[in-house]
Amino acid sequence: MTMGNILRERDQQYIAHRDEKTQTWRILDTWHDDLKLINPDDDIADDSAAVTIITEGGFHALVREAARLGVLENANLSADVEEYESIIQEKNSEIARLQTQSNTVEPVIREPRSEAFDLKEKAMESIIKLVSMSDLAGLSKDETI
Repeated sequence: MTMGNILRERDQQYIAHRDEKTQTWRILDTWHDDLKLINPDDDIADDSAAVTIITEGGFHALVREAARLGVLENANLSADVEEYESIIQEKNSEIARLQTQSNTVEPVIREPRSEAFDLKEKAMESIIKLVSMSDLAGLSKDETI
């Protein structure tokens, strides 16, 4: 018995699988005539007439429309979809505003400093570290008394 005949005996005609890598859905019609001659070890090519490929966006549109028409049992997506659409619009507006703002902000260009300035800055940092260490040492001596 071929794999196609085994699949035809199933109660469920369609099998759906989401491909994470390509963000697509593959839907296999297990009762399709193209599957009659395949063996259990054979792969089913994407270009087979038994395979339908839907993009992620197309899948979401299909589910929304099916829910709107009442075809899906216990599915009430219309209120949630409207809520998310307003959030998406809000976020898109914020993105546009931030892009405009980032295009108008000029980068801060630091003026070159002299070697003497850099040396003085490092000396001040060293003095601050030494004073801090001295203060900490003094505090630890006070606590041991």
